[in-house]
Amino acid sequence: MMASKTDLCKPCLTAFSQPLPNCSVVGHAGGVVYKCTRDHLCQSSCPMCILIQGLIDRADKAYGRLSPDEVELRLAHDRGSHGGYRPPAWTDPDPRRQPEEDSLLEGAEDSSESWYSLKIWLTPDVYPYNATTILYVTLAADFGTSAAAHVVARPRPVDTTTTFSIIKRWIQHCDGHHASCRDAAHNASEMPRRLLWVSNADIYPDIRVAPVSTGKRYIALSYCWGGAAEASTQKKSTAATIAENELKISFQSLPKTIQDAVSVSREFGIDYLWVDALCIIQDDDNDRNHEIARMGVIYANAYLTLSASGASHCAEGFLERPLTEYRESDFFEVPLQLPGEGGPTLVKASRAGVRNIWSKENGNLFWFQNRELLHTRGWTFQETFLSPRLLIYTSLQPYWVCREAFWSCGDPGPMEYLRSVYLQDMLELREMSDRQQKYLQTLASDDLNSSAELWRWGTIIHWFSSRRLTLVEDKPLALHAVRDKFTHHDPSLQDCALGLFRSTAHMDLLWHTRHGADPQSEQLSEFPSWTWMSFDGGVTCPFKYGGPQESSMIKTHDEFEIKSWPGCDQFGRLLPDSSPLKLRGITREVAIPHRFWKDGYASAQDMPCFSLHVLGLREDEWEENEDRIGHITFDQYRMPSSNDDFENNPPTRYKTLQILVIALQKEHVDNTLSLPDDRQGYEATYGLVIAPALRAGGRHRRIGFYKGGDNSVSYFHNGVTEQFDLE
Repeated sequence: MMASKTDLCKPCLTAFSQPLPNCSVVGHAGGVVYKCTRDHLCQSSCPMCILIQGLIDRADKAYGRLSPDEVELRLAHDRGSHGGYRPPAWTDPDPRRQPEEDSLLEGAEDSSESWYSLKIWLTPDVYPYNATTILYVTLAADFGTSAAAHVVARPRPVDTTTTFSIIKRWIQHCDGHHASCRDAAHNASEMPRRLLWVSNADIYPDIRVAPVSTGKRYIALSYCWGGAAEASTQKKSTAATIAENELKISFQSLPKTIQDAVSVSREFGIDYLWVDALCIIQDDDNDRNHEIARMGVIYANAYLTLSASGASHCAEGFLERPLTEYRESDFFEVPLQLPGEGGPTLVKASRAGVRNIWSKENGNLFWFQNRELLHTRGWTFQETFLSPRLLIYTSLQPYWVCREAFWSCGDPGPMEYLRSVYLQDMLELREMSDRQQKYLQTLASDDLNSSAELWRWGTIIHWFSSRRLTLVEDKPLALHAVRDKFTHHDPSLQDCALGLFRSTAHMDLLWHTRHGADPQSEQLSEFPSWTWMSFDGGVTCPFKYGGPQESSMIKTHDEFEIKSWPGCDQFGRLLPDSSPLKLRGITREVAIPHRFWKDGYASAQDMPCFSLHVLGLREDEWEENEDRIGHITFDQYRMPSSNDDFENNPPTRYKTLQILVIALQKEHVDNTLSLPDDRQGYEATYGLVIAPALRAGGRHRRIGFYKGGDNSVSYFHNGVTEQFDLE
């Protein structure tokens, strides 16, 4: 039932207290009729009148003053998305949610009882019916209220005290109900060498670096140092300062992000905090390598990982930022006749109209992507991937992500956030929780086969490669902990060299640049051409997603062989005296027409290539479909410079490139009966585009990825076997 407090004027109170129909049912000619005068709207301080006046001003500007004195409006409610509050079926509901709210989320997008916004539009008898004459007002309801059983969105908390209270409830619930998280969070058998002691703020406001052994609960901080300017102000432990830091570190000397992390640890009663800048001796290579090698243990054994994703650098902080962009005053109360409530119920409505519960700037799903820089950094990939419990402080609000639940303080919901920063798919790569396994056991066998994904290293490459590092040579270090966990999960994966495993090299070598990659990206001289780490941008693999069916469809070509694998250190970095990668296999040239190139750049990825038959075509003849032998995606957009036939004057019509065949893809079973004899059950060919190295010495380099069509299998039967030393 409705409480007594509302800021609406009497006409709005009367109009909106009536039963409002679903706009998708009544159409633009229906709805509750609401008439008001322009004088009343201009003089009223009612928040709804202010929104309606804005709608009328917009319509007058577009179409003129079509209604001189009295304005007629139509009112309805609009059902809509569940706002990202409905996570996967196996996850545990937010402890603040009531059973009625669960029922709403199960059918929120289809149920007529789902209220997402108010729809207000000028009568179509006078004004055209379009976006200019329609106003949507986003609705929200607090967790646990009667309105929450009908309204899908939730307002965010407006102060730190309330936010901390919500997070403490999450932690308590996770500790008490999530066995997978509890076992990981309370495993203190392996510890970092050092932690920050932050306890007893009232007695000891300062902190210190404390050498530790076992049995300590600690929070691990994941954050951005920032650029060179911010990093220079970072408080660090060095060989010269570690002794002093073990005695005392002034709280005021810490960057704001570290101060906020200390405050969070103290608020939750956790005595220790791990911060890389202070807990690792930054100018001691032995200490740094020792701790980097154990990074997986550091984050996996933390009580929780505090992810300061809303701070772009260490001096920015993360506790106060969300509160500066969002206040309780952004909402006002509207009495609405919700189904089954027996009378009007107060519901929160946005003063900005549509979705200002996202932000004051815009209501765009991609708003996070330009602000959450933490999730674009290479070092934080392993921190997110390996932590059993994440408390993510974003630009808008905190989110809780553990092995058994995804929760948010308010709107936008957790799944909307995770999708917008590309974390959802990555988190699904982690080991299954007890709750996931129990859920999958309830599914039919067909559903189980389609839902249970096997790990694929190509998926890790796909998500990690798009992240940035200040020092690109740190790529192997930043990926080491995930790789270590990966090999523990699959012990058959051995001999890792710069992000590729020898045992799965027939798949790992077949990486290629993603569509939309920066055309100006250049190969990184820090790495050899055969590794995906040599490309400064996002790459992907044709076999990045797992499943028994897919793994059985790929076969190493009979002639492909690794003659020599590079020697590497524990992080997968090449040793100084390492031998080159030596590959042997079937090779043959293909041709690319000159018209596909422009100003020295490839006109597109997936560039068609043709059999050598086209070299004999006359000037008035063109390639036939049967001449097309596949596609090439180059590692750089620039045209390969060695043996460049197009530099001739006049340029030749075609450029020939050499393909080294690595793997074959089996024909789908349903089609095998119609296979030609020369295809032997395979429908595609995969390989590398090879060119002579830029420097003398007889070596070669990789310049692209090749995928052949169904006629490529027989085409390469006429190839020759060669060996290449790649650099």
